[in-house]
Amino acid sequence: MAADPLSSFSADNAPPSAKWLGMQVISWDREAMRLRLAFEPPRDVINFGGVVQGGFLIAMMDDAMGFNCFISLGMANRQATIDLHTHFLRAVQYGRIEVEARVVRAGRSVAFLEAELYGPDGELAARTTSSMKLSPMAGMAQAAE
Repeated sequence: MAADPLSSFSADNAPPSAKWLGMQVISWDREAMRLRLAFEPPRDVINFGGVVQGGFLIAMMDDAMGFNCFISLGMANRQATIDLHTHFLRAVQYGRIEVEARVVRAGRSVAFLEAELYGPDGELAARTTSSMKLSPMAGMAQAAE
């Protein structure tokens, strides 16, 4: 695996959804398989109540878990969300949002992940768990070494 898969990551090469949501890497712990991201989304994410609409918060957590799964498992698999369960704990005001994602366990074909989302005030606002189907990408593990 490359020494640091994040060294070549930038907003320019992020997936379009992550780019639109303003995803930025804060930190990654390879051993703990833990990734922390910030999101600075456009104002289009605000709902009628004046807070960030929940679907966008879920998208941020899904992006964080998927990206973490990809880099933490050696950039050798595509992943597709099988299921995702979210608990909203409080409304999220518009502003910089942070998400911490963890790989809880990974087998050959399925990975189990968790994420926590923190609003601009730094308070925990949502938690989610997810299962992701892993599909090997031919040649990717060797290219990453």
